[in-house]
Amino acid sequence: MANGKKKWFMVQIWRLQQVAQLLTLALLALNLSLQLYGYIRWRGAFFATPYTGVLFILLVLAAVIWGFAIFWDKRMKMWREQMTVLMERNPYAKERMPSKEIVAYELIWLPLLDKLGKDDPQIEAAANGLRDWIKKLSDQDPELAKDVKEVYDFIRRK
Repeated sequence: MANGKKKWFMVQIWRLQQVAQLLTLALLALNLSLQLYGYIRWRGAFFATPYTGVLFILLVLAAVIWGFAIFWDKRMKMWREQMTVLMERNPYAKERMPSKEIVAYELIWLPLLDKLGKDDPQIEAAANGLRDWIKKLSDQDPELAKDVKEVYDFIRRK
């Protein structure tokens, strides 16, 4: 499969996964609220109609799910470990740099290494090696080169 088609397909999968998470939670809450409404025996004025009763149960479930999500984010901080595992377990990302990292190296570290490299041949060799690595990455992945250009365009607008 050509690289462009494969990447397009993976973007579509990623988009579906992002929407699926939200829709799964919404449908789960709606399903539970409809089921719980059937078990409520003491339907008074507020719970007499399913339009208000189910909506109330749905809002309570949404608040519980949202509260758990905040706890998961603020206290458990699981996203940090998830990102660490994603980077460690991805054998294809070890030699890659994201566009923001490339721009940071080109704007901050390469000029510094060039200045220090005038007096030290080892630092000059390190700067040239880093420059070659960035060029190789940009040559291998035209999307990455485009992303780097977009970051530079964004920086120049500010």
